[in-house]
Amino acid sequence: MFEIIITLFAKVFGIVYKWLDHNLVAYFLNVAKGFEFAIIIIAAILFLLFNVFLIIKHLKKLPKYYVIEIVDIYGNKTTVESLRLIFTTYDAAESYARFYQDIYKEQYKFRVTGLEE
Repeated sequence: MFEIIITLFAKVFGIVYKWLDHNLVAYFLNVAKGFEFAIIIIAAILFLLFNVFLIIKHLKKLPKYYVIEIVDIYGNKTTVESLRLIFTTYDAAESYARFYQDIYKEQYKFRVTGLEE
């Protein structure tokens, strides 16, 4: 009697399992496969938005102006007439500092610093 109940239970379970597999699980997997690409795209967009947020946050911390400081051979800060010293980008200030260093050689040292204002 116990074997008949186990056999009957196994057959009923097999029929229910096949029916659920064919009618529910298969459709659920097909829907999940359809959203797979959308999930990847959404993750990529969120990653890019997070990077943009970090870049903007970093840019807000940058100085508004860059100043070339001039130091003579004795270590004193000085100014030289007719030299442009204030720039809005670091690259331009660094380029001018190298240019001035080539002109004045050992007489002056030029250093770029940020100016918050």
